[in-house]
Amino acid sequence: MILHNRMSLYVLIGCRWILLLIGLLVYSKGSGMGATMLVLTAVVIQAFYSLVILNKSLGRFTVVAISIDILFQIYILWSTGGLSGPFIFYSLSSVVILKKYTRWKTYYLITLLYILSIPALLSILGRIPVDKYLAAHWVYVVYVVLFYGTAAAVHLSSISMVAHIRTIVMIYSSSCLHVESSHQSAIHYVEELLKKILKQREVWLCLCAPGPHEQDQSWMHTYFTNGLKQSAPHHTKAYTHLLSPIGDKTSLYIRTLKDRRGSEYGWLLIQANKDELSILQKAYIELVLMKFEVHIDINKQLKTMQDRAVAIERGTIAQNIHDGIAQELFFLSVQLFQLKSVLKGDARNEAMPLLSEMEKKVKESHRDIRKFIVELKGEKRRLNLQVAIENMLHRITEHTGVKLGFENIGWVPQEKIEIEETIYHFIEEAANNVMKHAKASILLVRLEVTSVQWTILIKDDGEGMKIDDQASPNGKFGISGMTRRIESLNGSISIQSDPSMGTTIIATIPRERSLAYV
Repeated sequence: MILHNRMSLYVLIGCRWILLLIGLLVYSKGSGMGATMLVLTAVVIQAFYSLVILNKSLGRFTVVAISIDILFQIYILWSTGGLSGPFIFYSLSSVVILKKYTRWKTYYLITLLYILSIPALLSILGRIPVDKYLAAHWVYVVYVVLFYGTAAAVHLSSISMVAHIRTIVMIYSSSCLHVESSHQSAIHYVEELLKKILKQREVWLCLCAPGPHEQDQSWMHTYFTNGLKQSAPHHTKAYTHLLSPIGDKTSLYIRTLKDRRGSEYGWLLIQANKDELSILQKAYIELVLMKFEVHIDINKQLKTMQDRAVAIERGTIAQNIHDGIAQELFFLSVQLFQLKSVLKGDARNEAMPLLSEMEKKVKESHRDIRKFIVELKGEKRRLNLQVAIENMLHRITEHTGVKLGFENIGWVPQEKIEIEETIYHFIEEAANNVMKHAKASILLVRLEVTSVQWTILIKDDGEGMKIDDQASPNGKFGISGMTRRIESLNGSISIQSDPSMGTTIIATIPRERSLAYV
Protein backbone atom coordinates (compact mmCIF):
# COMPACT_ATOMS: atom_id res chain seq x y z
CA MET A 1 0.00 0.00 0.00
CA ILE A 2 2.87 2.34 0.85
CA LEU A 3 4.60 1.84 -2.52
CA HIS A 4 1.44 2.78 -4.39
CA ASN A 5 2.11 6.32 -3.25
CA ARG A 6 4.02 8.18 -5.97
CA MET A 7 6.17 10.08 -3.50
CA SER A 8 7.28 6.76 -1.98
CA LEU A 9 8.39 5.56 -5.43
CA TYR A 10 10.47 8.71 -5.95
CA VAL A 11 12.11 8.20 -2.54
CA LEU A 12 12.85 4.54 -3.30
CA ILE A 13 14.34 5.25 -6.72
CA GLY A 14 16.39 8.09 -5.22
CA CYS A 15 17.77 5.75 -2.54
CA ARG A 16 18.72 3.20 -5.22
CA TRP A 17 20.64 5.87 -7.12
CA ILE A 18 22.48 6.85 -3.94
CA LEU A 19 23.39 3.21 -3.17
CA LEU A 20 24.57 2.75 -6.76
CA LEU A 21 26.75 5.86 -6.66
CA ILE A 22 28.28 4.86 -3.31
CA GLY A 23 29.03 1.39 -4.69
CA LEU A 24 30.57 2.87 -7.85
CA LEU A 25 32.77 5.27 -5.87
CA VAL A 26 34.03 2.51 -3.57
CA TYR A 27 34.59 0.11 -6.47
CA SER A 28 36.34 2.71 -8.67
CA LYS A 29 39.01 3.42 -6.03
CA GLY A 30 40.37 -0.11 -6.17
CA SER A 31 39.90 -0.74 -9.87
CA GLY A 32 41.54 0.40 -13.06
CA MET A 33 40.12 1.49 -16.36
CA GLY A 34 38.44 -1.92 -16.80
CA ALA A 35 35.70 -0.79 -14.45
CA THR A 36 34.57 1.96 -16.83
CA MET A 37 32.37 -0.37 -18.89
CA LEU A 38 30.76 -1.79 -15.73
CA VAL A 39 30.02 1.70 -14.42
CA LEU A 40 28.42 2.82 -17.69
CA THR A 41 26.34 -0.36 -17.89
CA ALA A 42 25.14 0.06 -14.31
CA VAL A 43 24.13 3.68 -14.92
CA VAL A 44 22.28 2.86 -18.17
CA ILE A 45 20.35 -0.05 -16.63
CA GLN A 46 19.46 1.99 -13.54
CA ALA A 47 18.28 4.89 -15.73
CA PHE A 48 16.11 2.54 -17.83
CA TYR A 49 14.76 0.91 -14.67
CA SER A 50 13.89 4.28 -13.09
CA LEU A 51 12.21 5.55 -16.25
CA VAL A 52 9.99 2.48 -16.58
CA ILE A 53 8.99 2.39 -12.89
CA LEU A 54 8.14 6.08 -12.67
CA ASN A 55 6.45 6.46 -16.07
CA LYS A 56 2.97 4.92 -16.25
CA SER A 57 2.96 5.01 -20.05
CA LEU A 58 5.91 2.55 -20.06
CA GLY A 59 4.16 0.09 -17.77
CA ARG A 60 4.24 -2.68 -20.40
CA PHE A 61 8.05 -2.77 -20.03
CA THR A 62 7.94 -3.24 -16.24
CA VAL A 63 8.54 -7.02 -16.26
CA VAL A 64 11.42 -6.59 -18.71
CA ALA A 65 13.02 -3.82 -16.64
CA ILE A 66 12.76 -5.76 -13.37
CA SER A 67 14.12 -8.97 -14.96
CA ILE A 68 17.10 -7.14 -16.48
CA ASP A 69 17.77 -5.38 -13.18
CA ILE A 70 17.74 -8.63 -11.15
CA LEU A 71 20.05 -10.43 -13.60
CA PHE A 72 22.40 -7.47 -13.61
CA GLN A 73 22.52 -7.48 -9.81
CA ILE A 74 23.83 -11.04 -9.83
CA TYR A 75 26.38 -10.14 -12.50
CA ILE A 76 27.60 -6.99 -10.71
CA LEU A 77 27.98 -8.89 -7.44
CA TRP A 78 30.02 -11.62 -9.16
CA SER A 79 32.18 -8.99 -10.87
CA THR A 80 32.86 -6.85 -7.81
CA GLY A 81 33.70 -9.25 -5.00
CA GLY A 82 30.47 -11.12 -4.35
CA LEU A 83 28.68 -10.73 -1.05
CA SER A 84 31.56 -8.71 0.36
CA GLY A 85 31.50 -6.26 -2.54
CA PRO A 86 30.33 -2.63 -2.42
CA PHE A 87 27.07 -3.35 -4.31
CA ILE A 88 25.42 -5.74 -1.83
CA PHE A 89 22.95 -3.13 -0.49
CA TYR A 90 22.20 -1.92 -4.00
CA SER A 91 21.42 -5.50 -5.03
CA LEU A 92 19.14 -6.15 -2.07
CA SER A 93 17.22 -2.93 -2.80
CA SER A 94 16.10 -4.47 -6.11
CA VAL A 95 13.55 -6.69 -4.38
CA VAL A 96 11.92 -3.83 -2.44
CA ILE A 97 10.16 -2.50 -5.54
CA LEU A 98 8.58 -5.90 -6.21
CA LYS A 99 6.06 -5.25 -3.42
CA LYS A 100 4.33 -2.71 -5.65
CA TYR A 101 3.29 -5.50 -8.04
CA THR A 102 2.69 -8.49 -5.72
CA ARG A 103 0.82 -9.50 -2.58
CA TRP A 104 2.72 -10.19 0.61
CA LYS A 105 2.70 -13.99 0.31
CA THR A 106 4.00 -13.84 -3.27
CA TYR A 107 6.49 -11.17 -2.27
CA TYR A 108 7.96 -13.28 0.53
CA LEU A 109 8.31 -16.24 -1.85
CA ILE A 110 9.99 -14.25 -4.66
CA THR A 111 12.39 -12.43 -2.35
CA LEU A 112 13.33 -15.69 -0.61
CA LEU A 113 14.17 -17.31 -3.96
CA TYR A 114 16.21 -14.27 -4.97
CA ILE A 115 18.10 -14.02 -1.69
CA LEU A 116 18.89 -17.77 -1.66
CA SER A 117 19.89 -17.80 -5.32
CA ILE A 118 22.55 -15.09 -4.92
CA PRO A 119 24.95 -17.05 -2.63
CA ALA A 120 24.15 -20.28 -4.50
CA LEU A 121 25.08 -18.83 -7.92
CA LEU A 122 28.12 -16.99 -6.58
CA SER A 123 29.42 -20.15 -4.89
CA ILE A 124 28.93 -22.14 -8.12
CA LEU A 125 30.72 -19.47 -10.18
CA GLY A 126 33.54 -19.37 -7.63
CA ARG A 127 33.61 -23.20 -7.37
CA ILE A 128 33.20 -23.06 -3.60
CA PRO A 129 30.74 -25.12 -1.52
CA VAL A 130 27.72 -23.06 -0.49
CA ASP A 131 28.16 -23.69 3.24
CA LYS A 132 31.79 -22.54 3.17
CA TYR A 133 30.85 -19.54 1.04
CA LEU A 134 28.16 -18.46 3.51
CA ALA A 135 30.50 -19.08 6.45
CA ALA A 136 33.01 -16.74 4.82
CA HIS A 137 30.28 -14.15 4.23
CA TRP A 138 28.22 -14.56 7.43
CA VAL A 139 27.39 -10.85 7.46
CA TYR A 140 25.07 -11.57 4.49
CA VAL A 141 22.90 -13.66 6.82
CA VAL A 142 22.67 -10.66 9.15
CA TYR A 143 21.57 -8.47 6.23
CA VAL A 144 18.89 -11.00 5.26
CA VAL A 145 17.56 -11.20 8.83
CA LEU A 146 17.39 -7.40 9.03
CA PHE A 147 15.67 -7.26 5.64
CA TYR A 148 12.95 -9.73 6.60
CA GLY A 149 12.55 -8.15 10.03
CA THR A 150 11.93 -4.80 8.39
CA ALA A 151 9.57 -6.36 5.82
CA ALA A 152 7.59 -8.12 8.56
CA ALA A 153 7.33 -4.91 10.58
CA VAL A 154 6.06 -3.00 7.54
CA HIS A 155 3.64 -5.85 6.75
CA LEU A 156 2.15 -5.91 10.26
CA SER A 157 1.96 -2.12 10.37
CA SER A 158 0.13 -2.01 7.05
CA ILE A 159 -2.34 -4.67 8.24
CA SER A 160 -2.99 -2.70 11.42
CA MET A 161 -3.28 0.55 9.48
CA VAL A 162 -5.74 -0.95 7.00
CA ALA A 163 -7.80 -2.37 9.88
CA HIS A 164 -7.95 1.03 11.60
CA ILE A 165 -8.84 2.81 8.35
CA ARG A 166 -11.64 0.30 7.73
CA THR A 167 -12.91 0.84 11.27
CA ILE A 168 -12.98 4.62 10.84
CA VAL A 169 -14.70 4.27 7.46
CA MET A 170 -17.22 1.88 9.03
CA ILE A 171 -17.98 4.40 11.78
CA TYR A 172 -18.43 7.38 9.51
CA SER A 173 -20.22 5.53 6.73
CA SER A 174 -22.88 4.16 9.10
CA SER A 175 -26.10 4.96 7.34
CA CYS A 176 -28.52 3.49 9.88
CA LEU A 177 -28.52 6.49 12.23
CA HIS A 178 -30.96 8.48 10.14
CA VAL A 179 -32.83 11.31 11.75
CA GLU A 180 -36.00 9.25 11.42
CA SER A 181 -34.51 6.30 13.31
CA SER A 182 -36.13 5.53 16.65
CA HIS A 183 -34.07 5.47 19.85
CA GLN A 184 -34.35 1.69 20.02
CA SER A 185 -33.13 1.11 16.45
CA ALA A 186 -30.27 3.55 17.05
CA ILE A 187 -29.33 1.74 20.28
CA HIS A 188 -29.36 -1.63 18.51
CA TYR A 189 -27.23 -0.30 15.66
CA VAL A 190 -24.65 1.27 18.00
CA GLU A 191 -24.36 -1.98 19.97
CA GLU A 192 -23.83 -4.04 16.80
CA LEU A 193 -21.29 -1.53 15.45
CA LEU A 194 -19.30 -1.58 18.69
CA LYS A 195 -19.37 -5.39 18.72
CA LYS A 196 -17.72 -5.40 15.28
CA ILE A 197 -15.12 -2.85 16.35
CA LEU A 198 -14.35 -4.60 19.65
CA LYS A 199 -14.15 -8.12 18.17
CA GLN A 200 -17.57 -9.38 19.29
CA ARG A 201 -17.39 -8.28 22.92
CA GLU A 202 -20.73 -8.02 24.68
CA VAL A 203 -22.06 -4.45 24.62
CA TRP A 204 -25.09 -2.93 26.38
CA LEU A 205 -26.22 0.64 25.77
CA CYS A 206 -28.56 1.46 28.66
CA LEU A 207 -30.58 4.68 28.72
CA CYS A 208 -31.99 5.83 32.04
CA ALA A 209 -34.17 8.58 30.58
CA PRO A 210 -37.82 7.52 30.38
CA GLY A 211 -39.45 6.96 27.02
CA PRO A 212 -40.97 4.41 24.65
CA HIS A 213 -37.59 2.70 24.14
CA GLU A 214 -38.02 1.15 27.61
CA GLN A 215 -40.75 -1.11 26.27
CA ASP A 216 -38.36 -2.77 23.81
CA GLN A 217 -35.29 -3.12 26.04
CA SER A 218 -34.02 -6.60 26.80
CA TRP A 219 -34.15 -7.90 30.35
CA MET A 220 -30.35 -7.55 30.58
CA HIS A 221 -30.62 -3.85 29.68
CA THR A 222 -33.31 -3.38 32.31
CA TYR A 223 -31.30 -5.30 34.92
CA PHE A 224 -28.11 -3.26 34.40
CA THR A 225 -30.03 0.03 34.16
CA ASN A 226 -31.81 -0.53 37.48
CA GLY A 227 -28.54 -1.59 39.12
CA LEU A 228 -26.66 1.49 37.91
CA LYS A 229 -29.49 3.79 38.97
CA GLN A 230 -29.09 2.51 42.52
CA SER A 231 -25.28 2.50 42.50
CA ALA A 232 -23.80 4.61 39.72
CA PRO A 233 -20.00 4.58 39.16
CA HIS A 234 -18.06 7.51 40.61
CA HIS A 235 -16.12 8.16 37.39
CA THR A 236 -17.42 8.70 33.85
CA LYS A 237 -15.01 6.05 32.53
CA ALA A 238 -14.17 3.12 34.77
CA TYR A 239 -13.48 -0.60 34.91
CA THR A 240 -15.65 -2.32 37.48
CA HIS A 241 -17.45 -5.55 38.38
CA LEU A 242 -21.22 -6.00 38.43
CA LEU A 243 -23.20 -9.03 39.45
CA SER A 244 -24.98 -10.78 36.61
CA PRO A 245 -28.61 -11.91 37.06
CA ILE A 246 -27.32 -15.36 38.08
CA GLY A 247 -24.90 -13.93 40.67
CA ASP A 248 -21.61 -14.15 38.73
CA LYS A 249 -19.19 -11.23 38.73
CA THR A 250 -19.00 -9.60 35.29
CA SER A 251 -15.96 -7.48 34.40
CA LEU A 252 -17.14 -4.34 32.63
CA TYR A 253 -15.86 -1.10 31.20
CA ILE A 254 -18.51 1.54 31.95
CA ARG A 255 -18.78 4.85 30.13
CA THR A 256 -21.31 7.28 31.61
CA LEU A 257 -23.35 9.11 28.96
CA LYS A 258 -23.99 12.83 29.39
CA ASP A 259 -25.82 15.32 27.21
CA ARG A 260 -24.64 18.82 26.34
CA ARG A 261 -26.03 20.20 29.59
CA GLY A 262 -23.97 17.69 31.57
CA SER A 263 -26.98 15.63 32.64
CA GLU A 264 -26.57 11.86 32.74
CA TYR A 265 -28.89 9.96 30.44
CA GLY A 266 -27.44 6.45 30.47
CA TRP A 267 -24.42 4.16 30.46
CA LEU A 268 -22.42 2.17 27.92
CA LEU A 269 -21.30 -1.22 29.29
CA ILE A 270 -18.62 -3.29 27.55
CA GLN A 271 -17.51 -6.70 28.77
CA ALA A 272 -13.76 -6.27 29.37
CA ASN A 273 -11.19 -6.85 32.08
CA LYS A 274 -9.22 -3.99 33.57
CA ASP A 275 -6.99 -2.17 31.02
CA GLU A 276 -8.01 -4.69 28.34
CA LEU A 277 -9.29 -2.06 25.91
CA SER A 278 -6.59 -0.27 23.93
CA ILE A 279 -6.35 3.49 23.53
CA LEU A 280 -7.48 3.23 19.91
CA GLN A 281 -10.47 1.09 20.86
CA LYS A 282 -11.50 3.68 23.44
CA ALA A 283 -11.09 6.38 20.78
CA TYR A 284 -13.40 4.42 18.46
CA ILE A 285 -15.92 4.10 21.29
CA GLU A 286 -15.89 7.88 21.72
CA LEU A 287 -16.40 8.40 17.97
CA VAL A 288 -19.40 6.07 17.94
CA LEU A 289 -20.88 7.73 21.04
CA MET A 290 -20.37 11.17 19.52
CA LYS A 291 -22.42 10.06 16.53
CA PHE A 292 -25.09 8.57 18.79
CA GLU A 293 -25.23 11.72 20.93
CA VAL A 294 -25.63 13.86 17.80
CA HIS A 295 -28.49 11.56 16.77
CA ILE A 296 -30.11 11.96 20.21
CA ASP A 297 -29.64 15.73 20.15
CA ILE A 298 -31.07 16.12 16.64
CA ASN A 299 -34.06 13.98 17.54
CA LYS A 300 -34.64 16.06 20.68
CA GLN A 301 -34.58 19.24 18.60
CA LEU A 302 -36.95 17.72 16.06
CA LYS A 303 -39.24 16.55 18.88
CA THR A 304 -39.24 20.07 20.33
CA MET A 305 -40.07 21.54 16.93
CA GLN A 306 -42.83 18.97 16.45
CA ASP A 307 -44.24 19.71 19.91
CA ARG A 308 -44.22 23.43 19.16
CA ALA A 309 -45.92 22.87 15.82
CA VAL A 310 -48.52 20.64 17.48
CA ALA A 311 -49.01 23.21 20.25
CA ILE A 312 -49.56 26.01 17.73
CA GLU A 313 -52.00 23.92 15.73
CA ARG A 314 -53.88 22.76 18.82
CA GLY A 315 -53.98 26.31 20.12
CA THR A 316 -55.44 27.46 16.82
CA ILE A 317 -58.06 24.69 16.91
CA ALA A 318 -58.89 25.52 20.55
CA GLN A 319 -59.29 29.19 19.72
CA ASN A 320 -61.52 28.40 16.75
CA ILE A 321 -63.68 26.14 18.94
CA HIS A 322 -63.83 28.85 21.61
CA ASP A 323 -64.82 31.53 19.13
CA GLY A 324 -67.21 29.26 17.23
CA ILE A 325 -68.93 26.29 18.84
CA ALA A 326 -68.47 27.47 22.44
CA GLN A 327 -69.98 30.87 21.69
CA GLU A 328 -72.86 29.29 19.78
CA LEU A 329 -73.62 26.99 22.72
CA PHE A 330 -73.52 29.92 25.10
CA PHE A 331 -75.86 31.88 22.86
CA LEU A 332 -78.19 28.86 22.65
CA SER A 333 -78.20 28.59 26.45
CA VAL A 334 -79.18 32.26 26.74
CA GLN A 335 -81.96 31.82 24.20
CA LEU A 336 -83.35 28.83 26.10
CA PHE A 337 -83.34 30.84 29.32
CA GLN A 338 -85.19 33.69 27.63
CA LEU A 339 -87.68 31.26 26.12
CA LYS A 340 -88.43 29.83 29.56
CA SER A 341 -89.02 33.36 30.84
CA VAL A 342 -91.58 34.35 28.22
CA LEU A 343 -93.67 31.20 28.36
CA LYS A 344 -96.85 31.49 30.45
CA GLY A 345 -99.62 29.28 31.73
CA ASP A 346 -100.24 25.83 30.29
CA ALA A 347 -97.68 26.28 27.54
CA ARG A 348 -94.98 26.82 30.17
CA ASN A 349 -96.01 23.72 32.09
CA GLU A 350 -96.00 21.59 28.95
CA ALA A 351 -92.71 22.91 27.55
CA MET A 352 -90.75 23.19 30.81
CA PRO A 353 -89.58 19.51 31.03
CA LEU A 354 -88.40 19.59 27.43
CA LEU A 355 -86.73 22.99 27.80
CA SER A 356 -85.01 21.93 31.04
CA GLU A 357 -83.65 18.80 29.36
CA MET A 358 -82.44 20.86 26.40
CA GLU A 359 -80.80 23.37 28.73
CA LYS A 360 -79.12 20.56 30.65
CA LYS A 361 -77.73 19.02 27.44
CA VAL A 362 -76.50 22.40 26.21
CA LYS A 363 -74.71 23.03 29.52
CA GLU A 364 -73.13 19.57 29.44
CA SER A 365 -71.97 20.12 25.88
CA HIS A 366 -70.64 23.55 26.79
CA ARG A 367 -68.75 22.07 29.77
CA ASP A 368 -67.30 19.31 27.58
CA ILE A 369 -66.23 21.86 24.99
CA ARG A 370 -64.53 23.96 27.67
CA LYS A 371 -62.74 20.89 28.99
CA PHE A 372 -61.65 20.01 25.46
CA ILE A 373 -60.30 23.54 24.97
CA VAL A 374 -58.31 23.23 28.21
CA GLU A 375 -56.87 19.91 27.06
CA LEU A 376 -55.91 21.37 23.70
CA LYS A 377 -54.23 24.42 25.20
CA GLY A 378 -52.63 22.95 28.33
CA GLU A 379 -48.89 22.15 28.19
CA LYS A 380 -49.35 19.26 30.54
CA ARG A 381 -51.62 17.58 27.93
CA ARG A 382 -49.68 18.77 24.92
CA LEU A 383 -46.52 17.01 26.03
CA ASN A 384 -45.77 13.85 27.96
CA LEU A 385 -46.35 14.70 31.64
CA GLN A 386 -42.75 14.06 32.66
CA VAL A 387 -41.38 16.20 29.81
CA ALA A 388 -43.86 18.99 30.57
CA ILE A 389 -42.85 19.01 34.24
CA GLU A 390 -39.14 19.07 33.40
CA ASN A 391 -39.67 21.99 30.99
CA MET A 392 -41.70 23.82 33.61
CA LEU A 393 -39.02 23.33 36.29
CA HIS A 394 -36.27 24.57 33.98
CA ARG A 395 -38.40 27.61 33.17
CA ILE A 396 -38.98 28.38 36.87
CA THR A 397 -35.34 27.94 37.95
CA GLU A 398 -33.75 29.55 34.90
CA HIS A 399 -31.50 32.54 35.77
CA THR A 400 -32.19 32.09 39.52
CA GLY A 401 -28.90 30.46 40.50
CA VAL A 402 -30.79 27.50 41.96
CA LYS A 403 -29.35 24.13 40.92
CA LEU A 404 -32.15 21.88 39.69
CA GLY A 405 -32.14 18.11 39.99
CA PHE A 406 -34.99 16.27 38.29
CA GLU A 407 -35.30 12.49 38.49
CA ASN A 408 -38.00 10.52 36.74
CA ILE A 409 -38.58 6.84 37.53
CA GLY A 410 -41.01 4.76 35.51
CA TRP A 411 -43.08 5.73 32.49
CA VAL A 412 -46.75 5.51 31.56
CA PRO A 413 -48.21 6.10 28.09
CA GLN A 414 -51.42 7.59 29.53
CA GLU A 415 -52.99 8.83 32.77
CA LYS A 416 -56.27 10.42 33.85
CA ILE A 417 -56.36 14.14 33.13
CA GLU A 418 -57.33 14.96 36.74
CA ILE A 419 -54.25 13.18 38.09
CA GLU A 420 -51.90 14.76 35.55
CA GLU A 421 -53.24 18.26 36.22
CA THR A 422 -52.96 17.79 39.98
CA ILE A 423 -49.37 16.51 39.76
CA TYR A 424 -48.36 19.30 37.38
CA HIS A 425 -49.88 22.11 39.46
CA PHE A 426 -48.67 20.58 42.74
CA ILE A 427 -45.04 20.55 41.55
CA GLU A 428 -45.42 23.99 39.95
CA GLU A 429 -46.78 25.53 43.15
CA ALA A 430 -44.15 23.86 45.34
CA ALA A 431 -41.32 24.97 43.03
CA ASN A 432 -42.61 28.55 42.97
CA ASN A 433 -42.79 28.54 46.78
CA VAL A 434 -39.15 27.46 46.96
CA MET A 435 -38.13 30.25 44.57
CA LYS A 436 -40.14 32.92 46.44
CA HIS A 437 -39.66 32.01 50.11
CA ALA A 438 -37.05 29.31 50.79
CA LYS A 439 -33.87 31.12 49.62
CA ALA A 440 -32.59 27.71 48.50
CA SER A 441 -29.55 26.91 46.35
CA ILE A 442 -30.66 23.36 45.43
CA LEU A 443 -34.07 22.09 44.36
CA LEU A 444 -34.57 18.33 43.95
CA VAL A 445 -37.72 16.90 42.35
CA ARG A 446 -38.34 13.18 41.95
CA LEU A 447 -41.36 11.84 40.09
CA GLU A 448 -41.92 8.08 40.41
CA VAL A 449 -44.75 6.03 38.97
CA THR A 450 -45.56 2.37 39.50
CA SER A 451 -48.55 0.24 38.69
CA VAL A 452 -49.95 1.22 42.12
CA GLN A 453 -49.31 4.92 42.65
CA TRP A 454 -47.54 8.16 41.82
CA THR A 455 -44.95 9.39 44.32
CA ILE A 456 -43.73 12.99 44.19
CA LEU A 457 -40.78 14.18 46.28
CA ILE A 458 -39.79 17.86 46.42
CA LYS A 459 -36.78 18.82 48.52
CA ASP A 460 -34.79 22.03 49.00
CA ASP A 461 -31.89 23.15 51.18
CA GLY A 462 -33.33 26.57 52.00
CA GLU A 463 -35.03 28.10 54.99
CA GLY A 464 -37.65 25.65 56.22
CA MET A 465 -41.23 26.47 57.21
CA LYS A 466 -42.35 27.14 60.75
CA ILE A 467 -45.16 25.10 62.29
CA ASP A 468 -47.63 28.00 62.23
CA ASP A 469 -46.92 28.54 58.50
CA GLN A 470 -47.69 24.91 57.80
CA ALA A 471 -50.86 24.93 59.86
CA SER A 472 -52.28 28.21 58.57
CA PRO A 473 -55.02 27.56 56.01
CA ASN A 474 -54.19 30.79 54.21
CA GLY A 475 -50.46 30.75 54.77
CA LYS A 476 -48.03 32.10 52.23
CA PHE A 477 -46.81 28.59 51.40
CA GLY A 478 -50.19 27.41 50.10
CA ILE A 479 -49.96 24.09 51.91
CA SER A 480 -53.68 23.81 52.43
CA GLY A 481 -54.32 24.23 48.72
CA MET A 482 -51.79 21.53 47.91
CA THR A 483 -53.29 19.19 50.46
CA ARG A 484 -56.84 19.63 49.17
CA ARG A 485 -55.76 18.83 45.61
CA ILE A 486 -53.97 15.66 46.66
CA GLU A 487 -56.68 14.45 49.05
CA SER A 488 -59.38 14.98 46.42
CA LEU A 489 -57.76 12.09 44.53
CA ASN A 490 -57.52 9.88 47.66
CA GLY A 491 -53.86 10.77 47.97
CA SER A 492 -51.75 11.84 50.93
CA ILE A 493 -49.09 14.44 51.61
CA SER A 494 -46.38 14.67 54.28
CA ILE A 495 -44.13 17.63 55.05
CA GLN A 496 -40.86 17.57 56.94
CA SER A 497 -39.38 21.00 57.52
CA ASP A 498 -36.80 22.64 59.70
CA PRO A 499 -35.78 26.32 59.54
CA SER A 500 -32.12 25.31 59.25
CA MET A 501 -32.40 22.10 57.19
CA GLY A 502 -34.83 22.95 54.39
CA THR A 503 -38.10 21.30 53.47
CA THR A 504 -39.05 17.88 52.12
CA ILE A 505 -42.55 17.30 50.74
CA ILE A 506 -43.71 13.81 49.75
CA ALA A 507 -47.06 13.23 48.08
CA THR A 508 -48.62 9.97 46.89
CA ILE A 509 -51.57 9.57 44.54
CA PRO A 510 -53.10 6.13 43.82
CA ARG A 511 -53.49 5.03 40.19
CA GLU A 512 -56.27 3.13 38.48
CA ARG A 513 -55.06 -0.43 37.77
CA SER A 514 -56.74 -0.42 34.35
CA LEU A 515 -54.31 2.14 32.99
CA ALA A 516 -51.12 0.92 31.32
CA TYR A 517 -47.78 0.95 33.09
CA VAL A 518 -44.27 0.33 31.74
